[in-house]
Amino acid sequence: MITKVNSGAEADIYKTNIFDQNVFIKQRIPKNYRNKKLDDKIIKTRNKQEANLLKKIKKLNLNTPFVFYVGPNKIIMQEIKNDNKHERQLYEIGKKIAELHNNDVIHGDLNLINIITNNKQIYFIDFGLGFVSRKIEDKATDLLVFKKTLKSSSKTKDFWEKILDGYCSTTKEKKIFENIKAIEKRGRYL
Repeated sequence: MITKVNSGAEADIYKTNIFDQNVFIKQRIPKNYRNKKLDDKIIKTRNKQEANLLKKIKKLNLNTPFVFYVGPNKIIMQEIKNDNKHERQLYEIGKKIAELHNNDVIHGDLNLINIITNNKQIYFIDFGLGFVSRKIEDKATDLLVFKKTLKSSSKTKDFWEKILDGYCSTTKEKKIFENIKAIEKRGRYL
């Protein structure tokens, strides 16, 4: 049985069982407002890009779900249960984000929904907006998006400092923090 568990702007997520393995199916959604050929190309490119990022991250010994299948418009991957104990691992989450950035991986949508905690392990998911970049500006923007999502909720507004401490302990690029401040400054006048 296939059950829809989530729907986003880019994809629907389904849960099922294949060969006694619980899996998620990430099915990219066609956009009717786009030319069909262009839409097919965008979906295929983003799907391939996400699968490649997941593979790259695995090679870095960081946790992501195991990918069973990649098609032109879907990815079938291992289900990982989320114990939602982020608060106990904020420092480690910061370190893991720094490891991504040290290897030029930009998540593109950092938030606690895309970080799973399970048995003291930290998993990153949903690299649909992710890409590879050496630019400090891209890494700073990735962090700033995360900071803003954390600060927007009374439950998580105090998480940022511990995550930042973990990030600082592991990052190779100290200039990122100057860039975050510069980006914030620019944003005030938009």
